[in-house]
Amino acid sequence: MKAAVIGGANVDIVGRSIQSLIMADSNPAYVRLSAGGVARNIAENLFRLGVEVSLVSALGDDRFAGILRGFLEDAGMDTGHLLTREGLNTGLYVAVMKPSGELLVSLNDMEAVMAISPADAAKLEPLLAAQDMTVFDANLRADTILVLARTARKAGKLIAADAVSTAKAERLRPVLGQLDLLKANRAEAAVLTGFPLDNEKAVREGCAFLLGAGVKEVHITLGRDGACSASASDLVFRPPLQGLKINVNGGGDAFAAGVIYSRCRGGGAEENGLFGAVCSAIALETPEAVSRSLTRDAAEARAAQARAGGTGKV
Repeated sequence: MKAAVIGGANVDIVGRSIQSLIMADSNPAYVRLSAGGVARNIAENLFRLGVEVSLVSALGDDRFAGILRGFLEDAGMDTGHLLTREGLNTGLYVAVMKPSGELLVSLNDMEAVMAISPADAAKLEPLLAAQDMTVFDANLRADTILVLARTARKAGKLIAADAVSTAKAERLRPVLGQLDLLKANRAEAAVLTGFPLDNEKAVREGCAFLLGAGVKEVHITLGRDGACSASASDLVFRPPLQGLKINVNGGGDAFAAGVIYSRCRGGGAEENGLFGAVCSAIALETPEAVSRSLTRDAAEARAAQARAGGTGKV
């Protein structure tokens, strides 16, 4: 199984407060430096599930570029498709987490990734043609996303996209009709539909809107309410799986990777959503954005528990 993943790769600086946060003051915290970026996180999760991954992203020419390359090489991932953009900063993501592990606020600087041009995307045609699926995130420029979608569709490959954030989700609107799979959270989906998805009825309507726009399969994560998975033949709400919740940073990316992996194996919307939920639950149990505990065997075992109604599912 092969996948090309194109988009954000950055260094994460994540601080989790030890006690209730006091604004405009210095707060004791656990602070970690790690590799991040939606596309990069999805790529590593897929890699840990046994997928042959080609990660395409852009780094600056600063010291953080070397740090990020080191993280990727330590994970055993191929760095041969990384571009260098001279004079630009390597992507940085800074997050402040509550003691509960929930995100309070984050900042991101993705100028190197935004420098990936439509011309760069067009050059990927041979790479995309050799994959089972092309995956991209909305950290990319809208015009670059257009070329990627057209190139992947020309090659006849499956196409998946992650909406990333409310500020960037709009970039996916022109290619919705090209997507075999879309992963978004509640707020990102609201940007794409144009109305809030603040109750079950609205989520159903949101799924219907996105399917009507041409997306073949939609997965909307709903935080504490779990997730909704929909296709022309299925619409399933799934509560969160049981487990520890140490850190929510990266949970959505693990969900996306699980959905993509399952879809490449021929799964339907319900099964794909289950596998996404399983991978997300494993990710939430560790402080890193990508869990070292995530393996194909571990995910399959947790999925089997969930299907059986055992400890893997609420």
